[in-house]
Amino acid sequence: MDDMSVIQKKLWETEQEILDVIDKVCTENGLRYSLAYGTLLGAVRHGGFIPWDDDVDVMMPREDYEELIKIWSDSAPDGFILETEQMYDDFFNTFLKIRKDHTTFLQSDAERTTCHHKGIFVDIFPGDRLASGAVAKKVQFIDFALCLLFNRGHESGTGGIIGFGERVLLHIVPSKYYRKLSNYAGKKSRRWNDNRSAKLVFPCTIRDCKRYYPSDLFEHLERIPFHGKDYFSFRDRHQFLTICYGDYMELPPEEERVWKHHPILIDFSRNYEELDQSK
Repeated sequence: MDDMSVIQKKLWETEQEILDVIDKVCTENGLRYSLAYGTLLGAVRHGGFIPWDDDVDVMMPREDYEELIKIWSDSAPDGFILETEQMYDDFFNTFLKIRKDHTTFLQSDAERTTCHHKGIFVDIFPGDRLASGAVAKKVQFIDFALCLLFNRGHESGTGGIIGFGERVLLHIVPSKYYRKLSNYAGKKSRRWNDNRSAKLVFPCTIRDCKRYYPSDLFEHLERIPFHGKDYFSFRDRHQFLTICYGDYMELPPEEERVWKHHPILIDFSRNYEELDQSK
């Protein structure tokens, strides 16, 4: 087994350890979640991790997601850290991460000076209710886009008129107002969340802001095998994965079978601040 295979195996073990903690907390507190994105695809197509995958993704309805944050702040499992954009000005995600303490997963040189933890993580994405009516959907999409733009402080890479608008806004708005505007737009985008009959949307990227899922997605959950254990999943995995990937059983071209995050530094026993920074 080569060095990268050993590292990947240990990374998967650590991520599954975090997933076990999430599963335990959610199950004990009656919170709904499902494996999602590449993690759910891996469960369906490979029985576990996609062989070239390097992360774990989970989805929750917004109300359960917010409850998880409260539970964690009151009684966090020892050795695990929950992070959101509300905790750090340099946390550039609109979803939360749960990290294992005393690990490092450094994704870029720019991350060396950030305040948030830099450990190995699992991503949890919140689902919001889709606005009703064509005009309201466009307004909500703009709110989603503004939330993402001012949270991350850079263009989405979409191009076209959206990309042009992003460049203009980033140029004319002082950066000191970015986080406040992101929070405001995010709050506005969620004003339809009381309508439990509306479809679900997970606005973590511009592309995802236009992917709509059944309103009862989290009402039909079941446990499925994943990497030797079992976790909760949407019952209708085919519909979810088709919306995400189209023909999800078809393997991507070989040149695309690579890690998504390309970390520059991984450590399984020390936080980044505990490492010898001279190396």
